[in-house]
Amino acid sequence: MTTATLTPQSDQTPAVVNVVNELSGAVWVPRFPAQNTTDHLTTDFQAAVDGFIAALEAGGADVRIANTFRPKERAYMMHWAHKIARNGVDPATVPAMDGVHINWVHPTLEQSVAGATAMVNGFGIQGLGINTPPALNTLHGTGEAIDMSITWTGNITVANKDGSTVEVNTAPRTGMNTQLKEIGATYGVTKFVGGNSDKPHWSTTGH
Repeated sequence: MTTATLTPQSDQTPAVVNVVNELSGAVWVPRFPAQNTTDHLTTDFQAAVDGFIAALEAGGADVRIANTFRPKERAYMMHWAHKIARNGVDPATVPAMDGVHINWVHPTLEQSVAGATAMVNGFGIQGLGINTPPALNTLHGTGEAIDMSITWTGNITVANKDGSTVEVNTAPRTGMNTQLKEIGATYGVTKFVGGNSDKPHWSTTGH
């Protein structure tokens, strides 16, 4: 836990707060938590997502939401943990962020990488490409993105926003399905445009 020592100076001046930064590691994962319900999205995007999910579930798909709103502090930790653990970034070069009293630099580089790796695993971002860290400036931070897994078996019939229906009869039977992406777009829910590097991600723009 981050500690702070108050050092009184006088009756007229405020105390000095000396903050001791805590080493990186799994202990940071539950801090600055993300949300996993659509009521943390913007009004318009929530309506779009809720409509899309309702159509998916009515068609027989299973939808599981992982993240909606993500605080900027969490985005910072996810981004730099990945950069250290997977991209070989020197932990000593990571910029500080106000309010996140984390120390990325352990006594050894091996320990620094281990601490960052524990965070990557704890955040559940191990599925991202080796060179694709989570974005620092993400639409999750403005309530305009959602990470969700979508699966089904066999063929399903899903309604577009205008009520017309589509038989989804192609593979894969996941959110990466091309037909499903086209259905989502009718609601204003756009699949991530970066290919396979962030499979669960949908947003207002595809970014």
